[in-house]
Amino acid sequence: MSRISKLRILIPVILLIMLVSACTTTATLGNNSTPSATPITQPTTTPSGTPLSALPSVADVVAKVTPAVAYVSVEYTDTSFFFQTTATKSGSGVVLSPDGYILTNNHVIDGYTKIEVSLPNDATTYQAKLVGADPTSDLAVIKIDGHNLPTAQFGDPSGLRDGDWVIAIGNALGLSEGGPTVTLGIVSGLGRTFTIGQSAYYDVIQTDAAINPGNSGGPLVNLEGQVVGINTFIISSAENIGFAIGANTASRVYNDLVKYGHVTRPFLGLEMEDLTPTLASQLGISITKGVLVAYAEPGGPAAKAGIETNDVITSFQGQDVTEASQLTKLLWQDNVGDNVQLTIWRGNSQMTVSVTLGQSPS
Repeated sequence: MSRISKLRILIPVILLIMLVSACTTTATLGNNSTPSATPITQPTTTPSGTPLSALPSVADVVAKVTPAVAYVSVEYTDTSFFFQTTATKSGSGVVLSPDGYILTNNHVIDGYTKIEVSLPNDATTYQAKLVGADPTSDLAVIKIDGHNLPTAQFGDPSGLRDGDWVIAIGNALGLSEGGPTVTLGIVSGLGRTFTIGQSAYYDVIQTDAAINPGNSGGPLVNLEGQVVGINTFIISSAENIGFAIGANTASRVYNDLVKYGHVTRPFLGLEMEDLTPTLASQLGISITKGVLVAYAEPGGPAAKAGIETNDVITSFQGQDVTEASQLTKLLWQDNVGDNVQLTIWRGNSQMTVSVTLGQSPS
């Protein structure tokens, strides 16, 4: 057989071998590059370990709390440059006692000439009277004559965490027909601090649950149906940023207003501000963190204990403090007449001072 004939036979065989080899290699590479399938498992518990199947129905929580959410209608005198007219506004409240004590916002009833209240499952329109108001916390208590009224209860907000579910219930935009409006969201932030007008908000829950005009005074509740806050205001220039006064503050104000008609607020007799490095440098203070005493009221509780203007408070009852709002919040854990221990810096010296708390004049 000639050499050319042999080549004619061998070439197809070589090509066939190369083709089979290439297919085998491709198949092998393909098998190696394909990851094994991992089954997707759905979570069965919350981050805290609670089974998802054990979480309560939002509808059940709403059904439990809604009967205690009041529609508050207020008549007031609107004064213009030339005229005085009768105007109306509305808000919400939450019934906290079977005989008709209702917590709401001070700005809901401020300037009232008449207050009327209606409840979701009650055809009666109640005339309400003011029990007491506290502009500092923007809370007020009103009273209707009732018996065995549906009520809500305060919960402990200390267990709240960012991301927890909360429900806002209230009469948004005054839409009282058909019952209160319900919105669902999460806790977006805790311990917010604001000063708006004469109100100092220092125990505030931020939430993305929709809050609208008319929601003011209504409850913010957890998934156990407990009141963890009182819905108060929104940032109108932002989206889904609403605020509720925390239950620690709200419950104390409520109890004081019912018992005394005013709030017995513990009082140091100090004007305070946060100490910053710049401020410390300007004043020649050797430390850069703490609460600066901007003014010590002569004859006030702190001044009687020896605290002076430009002193820096670094701890209250053994707890370090770096912000005036933090100190104010801690102060609410004590009562008028209690002795509290403050650590202060004066120049380069540190000392501990015992102060007997007075009662705030406002």
